[in-house]
Amino acid sequence: MKKLVLIFALLFINLTIFSQTIRRVNNTPGLNDPAVYATAQDAHDAAVAGDIIQLEPSNDDNYGDLKVSKKISIIGIGYDLANTPNTFFDKRTPKLGNVYFENESANSSIMGVEVSSYIYVYDMNISITRCKIYYVYLNQSSTILNGTFPKATKVNISQNLIASTIYCSGEDVGYNCNISNNIFKGGGYVYGFKNSVINNNVFATSSPVLYDAKGCVFSNNIIDARNASSTYKAINTDVTGTTVSNNLCTSVAGLPTGAGNVNSATAASVFKVTNPWAVSPFVDSNVELSATSPAKTVGVGSTAIGAFAGGTPYIPSGVPNTPVITTYINTGSGNSTTPLTVTISVRSSN
Repeated sequence: MKKLVLIFALLFINLTIFSQTIRRVNNTPGLNDPAVYATAQDAHDAAVAGDIIQLEPSNDDNYGDLKVSKKISIIGIGYDLANTPNTFFDKRTPKLGNVYFENESANSSIMGVEVSSYIYVYDMNISITRCKIYYVYLNQSSTILNGTFPKATKVNISQNLIASTIYCSGEDVGYNCNISNNIFKGGGYVYGFKNSVINNNVFATSSPVLYDAKGCVFSNNIIDARNASSTYKAINTDVTGTTVSNNLCTSVAGLPTGAGNVNSATAASVFKVTNPWAVSPFVDSNVELSATSPAKTVGVGSTAIGAFAGGTPYIPSGVPNTPVITTYINTGSGNSTTPLTVTISVRSSN
C-alpha cells in the first residue's frame, strides 16, 4: 500500500514548478513522509503561497473543513467515480466539509473535490471547477485588508455538479464572474450577479433559475421544467439589463420569446436518458444530449447547448486534468533480490 500511495503522489510531480510543494493529505496509517498531513487544514497551514494541496484516497474519506488564507491550489480525484469508466482504480473519494476562501486567498483554486456542505468566497479570482458541491456563497469579507474589504469578484465556477444554489450577498460582490457548464440537479438557481456570464448550464427545477442579475449574459442554458406549472417563468422579474438568448426550456414556455430561445421542448427527448433526475443514484453522464436532442441546434450557428457543450464541457465525475491511474497490477511478491513487477495504466481528463 505504501508503494501504491507513493506512485499516486509521483504522478502529480508535473504540477510543480520550482517554488511549489505538493502537500499530500492522506490519513492512511504508516505514512511517515513529512509532506503528508491528516487534514486539509494541517496541509494548508504548513503551505506557503503557490503550494498545492493534494487530497488522496484513504481510510477516512472526510478531511474536515478548510479555511484558505493564502494563494493555494486544492486538487482531489473527482467524485462518484464508480459511475464513470477509466477513473482512478481506487474509488474511495476524499471529501471536505465547508471551504472558506478568506482574506489573502485571491487567485486560489479548487478542482476535482467533493465538498459536502458550503463553499464560501470572500476574495477575488477564485476558481471552483469539476467539484461536487451543495451550495456556493459569495460575499464581502468582514475584515479589512490593505485598507479595504476584499470582495468576491471575478470568480470562476464551472464544470461542477451542484445540488443547490450559487448566491451573491451584497451590492459589491458577484461582478465579472463566469458561471458555466454546471449541472444544477436539486432545483438550484443563480442569484445576485453583475456583468457576468452564465452559460451552458443545465437546471432541473420548477422555480426561476436567475434572480437579481444586472448586466449579465444568460445563454446556451437548458432549463428542464418538466415538473413546473404552466405559468412557470425561468427568469425572475428583478433581472435587469441582462441578455437572455439561445436557451431551451422543456415542457412549458418559461423563457422570453425571441433571441433564439426555445420553449416547450419535449423533456423526454433532450437528454441521453429520458429522465436523468429520476435515476438513483444520480449519474451525471445521463445529462448528455440524446442523438436527436432539440438542444443540439439551439446555440448560435445551430450549435449544441448545455453542460456538455461549449469550450469547457462538463467532465463526468469531475476527474481533474492531471494523470489518473486507471489500472494497477503487481506480481504480488518480491524481495531484496527479486523485484516486484508493477504495471499501471494512466490517462488524463482534459
